[in-house]
Amino acid sequence: MYDVRHMKRIFAVISINALLWSTGCTAVPSVTGKTANPMTGSFSAEVTVKDAELESKAILTRYGADAWCIEFSEPQTLAGVQLEFLDDEVKASYKGLEFSVPQTAQTVRTELEELMQVIDDMALSPDLNGKAEENKIICEGSVEEGNYTMTFTDTGIPEEFSLPCYGLTVQFENFHQQTGTLSETVTETMTESIPAETEETTEIQEAMLSEPVEAEQAAVIEATIPE
Repeated sequence: MYDVRHMKRIFAVISINALLWSTGCTAVPSVTGKTANPMTGSFSAEVTVKDAELESKAILTRYGADAWCIEFSEPQTLAGVQLEFLDDEVKASYKGLEFSVPQTAQTVRTELEELMQVIDDMALSPDLNGKAEENKIICEGSVEEGNYTMTFTDTGIPEEFSLPCYGLTVQFENFHQQTGTLSETVTETMTESIPAETEETTEIQEAMLSEPVEAEQAAVIEATIPE
């Protein structure tokens, strides 16, 4: 009888300890991270944009809310193409010549517009708030298309933006804050008139809009555009 009761007590203690351990594990809260937001004003950064179909590199510049510029360096079919975003208007240009946004840039344009909107929304707050993990701050949220994750260093420097619904990741390098916000000078620069279209520029635009554009075709286009 003593052995049976003793064994029951042992099993009861083991069960209670197991329950307490399990409850304690599930109740551990995530660590909150908070730091000053360096994206409230103007900045520029080198970005590598990857999705299921394309990898591209560009300089991403924010002048202020709803005012952005992207200048591509890769791939060859987009090298030198610049997209300017001001309010709800998007302009594409190549060495000062304006044309319709090329088909090769349409997808990445849409993807980066999602990133711009997320950052513009974040810029309304002087602080970044998220989960703290290994000297990083992870902010999560959602856009119309789905959920996103944006990772920062513990000092608030952006490192990566992820939007799984597009299979999209945007990696940041060489982030630099700029003084001031969107000024009249920048506005005039982004909205200034483009030189009148000529037969030569029309041919160049048609070549830029053709898809796919081979590397040697892109080289010919660049060579024929007047400096």
